[in-house]
Amino acid sequence: MTMRSLAGAHAIVTGGSQGIGLAIAKHFASEGASITLVGRDEARLQTALKSLDLKPGLAPLAEPPKHATFAFNVANLTGWQLMMKQMKADKRDVDILINAAGITQNSFLFSTGVPDIKEILNTNLEGTILGCQQVVKKMMQQKSGCIVNISSLLATHAGRGASVYAASKAGIVGLTRALAWEVGRFGIRINVILPGYIQTEMTASIAKSANLESLIPLGRLGSAEEVADAAAFLVKNSYAHNTVLNLDGGLSAT
Repeated sequence: MTMRSLAGAHAIVTGGSQGIGLAIAKHFASEGASITLVGRDEARLQTALKSLDLKPGLAPLAEPPKHATFAFNVANLTGWQLMMKQMKADKRDVDILINAAGITQNSFLFSTGVPDIKEILNTNLEGTILGCQQVVKKMMQQKSGCIVNISSLLATHAGRGASVYAASKAGIVGLTRALAWEVGRFGIRINVILPGYIQTEMTASIAKSANLESLIPLGRLGSAEEVADAAAFLVKNSYAHNTVLNLDGGLSAT
């Protein structure tokens, strides 16, 4: 699918109730895309849903975007299957998938419990794998679509107290690279963003204790809106495929 505009497109955004996921959803909705927000908490999803509006000054669309929510854990295959079944019943294409759901870690491996290890891997990696698997089936039928996975700078650069998180995010990069070879011939593009330290609820406590700004060449944390800008670029650019995009204020160069 050649996509120079988001107007009229339909995007599924996981982790859509907060942080990077919500920022991406807002950006895409502001350009006329219809959004399906995915998250665990229906109440938070409904609050997020109310924030999806067109940018001030943009002309009203002939068909206003139709937004929706689905509340489930992305590591739950049944949740994905039920949502895709609903998409089929609604005769709705899925033009874009943004896998932004994720949880962080702030503990050394030797003190990280097995339940926490499994939750991190399940949410960050297995959830992304299942999302790609289930949505790609629909995109293959359409012979079009674009996926953007949200990984992390820690997939390729060391970070203290983030061993399991780093492993999960490195897996997303490997998934993206391998899947790009599988789906390109079907007109499906897939790319991955490696954000550095982004100012979100998830990183707030870490940022305060570690003085992160001093480590970053630009001297500041990134914003979720800047990640959303990058995601929009990768979706709109019809030759962007198997792209691994660092977005870290220069931290990866240090």
